[in-house]
Amino acid sequence: MTVHPLRLALLTRTVDAGRFGTLVTHWFAREVERYDDFKLDLIDLSAVPLQELPDRIHDADAAVIVTAEYNHAYPGDLKTAIDAVRRPWYGKPIGFVVYGGRSGGLRAAEQLRLVFGELHAVTIRDTLGFHESEFTVEGEPVDPTTPAAASALLQQLAWWARPLRDARERTPYPE
Repeated sequence: MTVHPLRLALLTRTVDAGRFGTLVTHWFAREVERYDDFKLDLIDLSAVPLQELPDRIHDADAAVIVTAEYNHAYPGDLKTAIDAVRRPWYGKPIGFVVYGGRSGGLRAAEQLRLVFGELHAVTIRDTLGFHESEFTVEGEPVDPTTPAAASALLQQLAWWARPLRDARERTPYPE
């Protein structure tokens, strides 16, 4: 029996060449492409109009947010994008790939957990966090265990995404 792949929305703020976030996004997108359970929908928030975002999140079975940490938080334009979607986040598993700051972006992820909890989403506990020194100029992680950590995150995301997708198809999430 073949089960259609899960649709994974990978949200990032920009994929402009030369930016560290672009390097992280492209690396993680390659990791997703290696994982047969997911069909990737890369959403560049700097290029996708906000009015298109709710439909793309509605169509997704799960999402991963790639973002920097600024001043112990995540960027305001990411908050605007999250808030523009609202209901399509309900009952969706969300993962985080973060970077920057002394914490490697982990403080941004912790704040995002609060936001997505309010949006009735399920956040994956395992988070990938990076400092710029943790990637080569070719865009690969220096630590050889990083791909295994990405795989663990994707496995956990798939574990949540399948039953939640089935539940949303059977019964709409309660208001």
